[in-house]
Amino acid sequence: RLWPDDELVCFRDVKPGATHHYLVIPRMHIDNCKTLKAICLLTVEQMEQMGRRILEKNKVSDLDDIRLGFHLPPFSSVPHLHLHALAPASKMNLKSQLRYGQHSYWFITVTRTLIKRLR
Repeated sequence: RLWPDDELVCFRDVKPGATHHYLVIPRMHIDNCKTLKAICLLTVEQMEQMGRRILEKNKVSDLDDIRLGFHLPPFSSVPHLHLHALAPASKMNLKSQLRYGQHSYWFITVTRTLIKRLR
């Protein structure tokens, strides 16, 4: 574990899709991003903040070249909510672009898509 706190845990992805690839996971069980309700907004915002902090801590200097988001079911490999924090997004290979890129059908970004929906 790289960065635990009372509500979240963060660690490196075992199959990284970018030079820096971390998972931020809530300790409380939440199935996936589709089951989130407005009451979970604070948890999602905390997950996003931890994702940004872990990237900064690991010397990612361009925070405009990152991807923070979730896989949509049924394309989620683990039945527990987890945020992917990846950088640099511009250096991801084709396979990673398909999984985590801005044109991926099964990956939604935390800020633009999910937080807007929860608000």
